[in-house]
Amino acid sequence: IDDYYKGKIKDFISQINIEKVKNIYKEYEFLYEENQNIYHGIIDLILEYDDSISIIDYKLKNVDDENYVKQLNSYKDYLSTKSNKKIDIYLFSIIDGTLNKI
Repeated sequence: IDDYYKGKIKDFISQINIEKVKNIYKEYEFLYEENQNIYHGIIDLILEYDDSISIIDYKLKNVDDENYVKQLNSYKDYLSTKSNKKIDIYLFSIIDGTLNKI
C-alpha cells in the first residue's frame, strides 16, 4: 500500500471513535426476507459500540447519489431487526477523505 492510501486510511480512522469500538465487522454479508421481498447485501464496515452501531459504506469519490442513501437505509433496516441499538449510517469518500453522516 503506498503512502497516499495510508494517509487516506489514517484520515478515516481519525474521523471515527475507534477506541470505543467493541466489535468490528468487515464485508458483512446478509440476506433477509420482508413482505415477500428478498434483500441481499454486503455492508462494507460495521462498528459496534456499547450503545450504538455505525454502518460505513466506502465509495471511491462520489457520495452524493440518492441510490447510496437507499442502499444504506436498507442496511440500517436489516440491522434494526438484529439489534435495538441506535444505528447511524455514513458514506466515506476514499479520494476526498470525507465521512458524511446520512
